[in-house]
Amino acid sequence: MGRAVTDALFVADGNRFLPTELTRGGWTDDTQHGGPPAGLLGRAVESVPTAAPMQVVRFTIDLFRPIPLRPLSVTTDVCRDGRRIQVVDASLFDGDLELGRATALKIRTTEIDLPDAESPWMESAAPEAIDILEWGGYGDRSVTRFHYDAVEIRSVDDSFMANRPGLSWFLLRYPLVAGEEPTPFVRLATLSDMANGNARSIDPGRWLFVNPDITVYCHRPLVGDHVGMHSAAFQHRTGIGVTDTWLFDRNGALGRINQAQLIEPRTTAVDERTIVR
Repeated sequence: MGRAVTDALFVADGNRFLPTELTRGGWTDDTQHGGPPAGLLGRAVESVPTAAPMQVVRFTIDLFRPIPLRPLSVTTDVCRDGRRIQVVDASLFDGDLELGRATALKIRTTEIDLPDAESPWMESAAPEAIDILEWGGYGDRSVTRFHYDAVEIRSVDDSFMANRPGLSWFLLRYPLVAGEEPTPFVRLATLSDMANGNARSIDPGRWLFVNPDITVYCHRPLVGDHVGMHSAAFQHRTGIGVTDTWLFDRNGALGRINQAQLIEPRTTAVDERTIVR
């Protein structure tokens, strides 16, 4: 099980990261939410030096199996290193067991004179104008969980709780790693898996919809601490779903998140440990 709650999601211990209880997810009590490991992988790929100033533009994660509340390590490998583009792979391990893998595409940053253009994203009121969501939809609240305790949610018309598209603001209450201020990208990566719960068309009390992947696209960095998401879920009788999310902040649209879903009936015999990632 995770360490007692501290002021962060992980505590660095040499080349390992020790999870606190703030990383716990909602499908089971002994596995992590997808957000904290996404944050670790994002932190790793962003920290790889580049030949010129660059930002992460595409960040894709494949989670091969549930992430336990155990010490984790991350390795990186530069696949393509140029002055305009860098591609980095990262792998997440529990000891020698690979739990997941990420690929990041970085593109050089510059300033060019482009005309303003309309964006189709759905504008939201500022987060301060929306009440903090009090909810209990993914796991009981008798233990500490990432999505209840480490994340503040402000959702327009409580859409995060409804079987329809969701329009919500998310705030990471704690640093990813103790003693480190998250960069804008690390903050975004750590919150990216919240998109999977921001919209649905089926009852989470009857169905599990576990996402084995996350893909984030960003055309500019996050501004401020709040991440806005406008999400729609497409959940089909094939047992497969897809979520599509517009990302925004106080300055407007900044990118997109897409996730696949593996959908199973929720019974006493079926939980995340039985779903093969």
